[in-house]
Amino acid sequence: MSDLSITAPSDHAIRRFDILVFAALVVVMLATRPHSLSEFVHLPETSLASFLVAGFYIRPRLAFPALFALAFAVDLAVIGVEGGESFCFTPAYWMLLPAYGVMWLAGRFAAARLEVKLAHLPALIAIVAGAAFVSNAFSSGGFYALSGHFPDASLAGWLPRLERYFPGTLIATLSWTGIAVVAHVAARSLTGQRVPDSTR
Repeated sequence: MSDLSITAPSDHAIRRFDILVFAALVVVMLATRPHSLSEFVHLPETSLASFLVAGFYIRPRLAFPALFALAFAVDLAVIGVEGGESFCFTPAYWMLLPAYGVMWLAGRFAAARLEVKLAHLPALIAIVAGAAFVSNAFSSGGFYALSGHFPDASLAGWLPRLERYFPGTLIATLSWTGIAVVAHVAARSLTGQRVPDSTR
């Protein structure tokens, strides 16, 4: 559903928008995933929010594997080039596929049912929080169960890790999603056009 007072963008504008959004996601992932700017400023990682935003805005489905390939390449570069920690590179690493897939599908789900407006913000926050929880269960839970670093892994053993790490993940995801919402509202106000999403 769209606001009748806002004009619809052309097909060319939609394609250009897809490219611009993907480029922006690439930039923020390169800036935050390797923590290369941490000596200057601490930026929470954007990965979960990036896949959610990609699902919400970018029409071509190839955006998901492309963004995942970028995340994988960044992780390899951190380990191979910068001499980073390889502790997380285990068979459990591939649990990031369903973890990020949940966020991408949540973005698709939200785009089909919600608009970026005040009345829909509670529902959007609920979708982001719920998707982040399931995503964290795949990534953190998968690492705990499948990495081999925790031979006595159990649900009771994982719950304290959930309590310790998930709040920070949720805050970061909601914060970056909030920035995307602000950018959406600003773009709509400045252009007078409906901001495209993945349903158009």
